[in-house]
Amino acid sequence: MLALAAATSAMAAENGNQRYSAGIGGSDMTTPVVPGLYFQAPMVAYHASKIKGNDGKQLTTPIQVGPGTFLPAKVSIDADTYAILPRLTYISSHRLLGAHVGVTAMLPVVKRKADFGLTTGNPGVDPSLVSVAAGMSGSETGIADLEVSPVMHWEIGDHQSVTFAPTIVMPLGDFKATQRVNTGFGDYYTFRPSVQYAFIGDGWDLGGRAVMSFNTRNKDTGYYSGKIFNFDWQAMAFVSEDIRVGVQGYFVRQLQADTVTPTPANGMTQQMLLDQKGNKASVNAIGPAVAWLMNGGEMLIEGKFIKEFGAKNRTEGQAFWLTISKPL
Repeated sequence: MLALAAATSAMAAENGNQRYSAGIGGSDMTTPVVPGLYFQAPMVAYHASKIKGNDGKQLTTPIQVGPGTFLPAKVSIDADTYAILPRLTYISSHRLLGAHVGVTAMLPVVKRKADFGLTTGNPGVDPSLVSVAAGMSGSETGIADLEVSPVMHWEIGDHQSVTFAPTIVMPLGDFKATQRVNTGFGDYYTFRPSVQYAFIGDGWDLGGRAVMSFNTRNKDTGYYSGKIFNFDWQAMAFVSEDIRVGVQGYFVRQLQADTVTPTPANGMTQQMLLDQKGNKASVNAIGPAVAWLMNGGEMLIEGKFIKEFGAKNRTEGQAFWLTISKPL
């Protein structure tokens, strides 16, 4: 069990998760913003059947099959996340440094499920030695962690805009240090500034959002997830007055390795955690998207399919997104 715990910890960022939902940025990034109240409801279904190690191949861990005898075992995963991420944003008519100022908040509701397994490829190995993976599996449903942020939005001429949002993520979701699958992330805070750029051209749009996540140490587990950089992007073209089609994607790069302070809760020794030093998560993703701008802006409905590739120290999967955005 400890060998498996060390192996799954090798997925950089605690439990292989991060508080920013990669892929959430889409056509909303290039939708014109005027003072008012806005509601967004991105919904995602993410599935992963691969878990990659530091070399970009299937994650492995040694398991002891006898006195001083170890065999390499492949770590398998079957993971699903279903979430709705409702967000309210208010943009006022007041200006600061030339930008409209406002505030935004989001409280996700999620269902997470993950089943782990270990396989050695050796038929002589006692199955009970690899069945311990079931102890790391689980399924949880509930609210995740609360995000709040002030917003500054600049219009640059007729075709460009920039939005700045220094987000704070607070521990609100349920988290138990003794289980691998949770709706919340633990007793720590994340400071997550983001800068979003939009260019609205003659019949086509380009948008990008750069995000940095700075975490404090999780008091529940002694785990510190290193700094992570996310970039969401989209390129969409109008095929009619109301319909946009194009491609969207993202990439994730962890810039700082995780560290862990051994505690009774995580049940690990410092020696067990040496192997994960230097492990940093990364992944790329791309896929098609289509958006319907109803009645010239009364509502935006967008669907997309995003496929991940090139993952290291994390899962690699695919996601279906459906996003509803509406000015209130």
